[in-house]
Amino acid sequence: MPQDRFHLTVRAALLAAIASAYPMIGYAAPAAQVDFSVGNVTVVGANGQSRALGKGAQVEQGDTVNTNGGRAQLRFTDGAYVSLQPESQFRIDQYRFDGKQDGNEKGFFSLIKGGLRTITGLVGRSNKANYQVSTSVATIGIRGTEYTIQYGKSVTGTVGEGEINVCNGAGCLSVTNGESYYVQNQEIKPVLTNKRSDLPPPEPMQPPTNFTQGDNTDAQGNPRPGFVLAGALNLDFVSDKLCGGGECPGSGSKSPMVIDAKGTLTSFNSESVTAVKMGGNDGIIAWGTFESLTRATTGGNIVHFVTGLPFPSGLSNLGGTTGTYTLIGATPVTNVSDKVVGSLNSATLSVTFGASNPVSAAMTWTINGSPLSATLLGSNSGSTFSLFSTSCSSNCKVLANGALFGPNAARAGMVYGIDSSLIGAAAFAKP
Repeated sequence: MPQDRFHLTVRAALLAAIASAYPMIGYAAPAAQVDFSVGNVTVVGANGQSRALGKGAQVEQGDTVNTNGGRAQLRFTDGAYVSLQPESQFRIDQYRFDGKQDGNEKGFFSLIKGGLRTITGLVGRSNKANYQVSTSVATIGIRGTEYTIQYGKSVTGTVGEGEINVCNGAGCLSVTNGESYYVQNQEIKPVLTNKRSDLPPPEPMQPPTNFTQGDNTDAQGNPRPGFVLAGALNLDFVSDKLCGGGECPGSGSKSPMVIDAKGTLTSFNSESVTAVKMGGNDGIIAWGTFESLTRATTGGNIVHFVTGLPFPSGLSNLGGTTGTYTLIGATPVTNVSDKVVGSLNSATLSVTFGASNPVSAAMTWTINGSPLSATLLGSNSGSTFSLFSTSCSSNCKVLANGALFGPNAARAGMVYGIDSSLIGAAAFAKP
């Protein structure tokens, strides 16, 4: 067994060396996305160039993530995540996942220093030899699991669920649910220990003011609750309601919002709210409806809103490019009597970034049991945009106001009115 593991270690090292020498051959697709980042987190690419690593950024094979004094969580395309502790360096030596388990998937990584907690995904689930995390002291192989690694001069860790193999030149050790391991150095075989090395949870002890983050996937890569915007925040927003026989749209930049730990809005633009119905909250944007307690109203009282992390509209790297967004959620369509009369069934949004550049959308609804569709056209100004219908079935008229949210405009949201008598809101994500 030790000899077999040594052969695996040699093969992984050769694969990592080949990947470093030829980083662009066959593996150009991103390996993971940053679900969470706080502090001075950076990444060094295979070409030696360093860049800041914020939430929503992508990392590729050959990249080395440096958390410095911060923390980061990476979500891999196979459903796995890796939560990196402060003062950690983590390299993606070789990664491949084409959306299915066909035997070609691979995940070889190196923890150069620091600590990580991970829940593995599909890579390595059917072919265990295709997954490995290496340190200079020991290597970790899996059989489908959740575990931690803390690496300094020695290696320690704990298995939360599943089983791992911890191996070095002196031999291998199988570690299962609830057990902890210790590796003193490369020459001494790994051993079990009673001392757990549980790492702190992925969210920072003193989170930033703009969002909080939890372990957002389980062992199968399914979303867990708790990945939300939360706290007393300064967020951008768009909103709309029916009043005075028409619409009363609104928008704001870095306006005060309060969202509780469950992701539910409790105060909107310094106004108290009630009857809140959240449509969603994914950590970058939140959307839903509420009733204002302080805003004078005539007609409908329900406010439809989308709010989220501000988008730095001056980002030069987006200028002249086009983002295509897909629908991730919407509010029910309501009328002036606050009655739900329909739903948004589908929507796509296209934004060309830059001042006064075109924005377009295609939307379909079911209203009072009948289908309705429209195409919209407009323009953006910085992080906001407006749209109007250029064609609409049943001779309807649709007007919409929207905004871009989050790093690199990762999200977008709009509120819209149909014939000045129906309103709704929609949230979008940029793949």
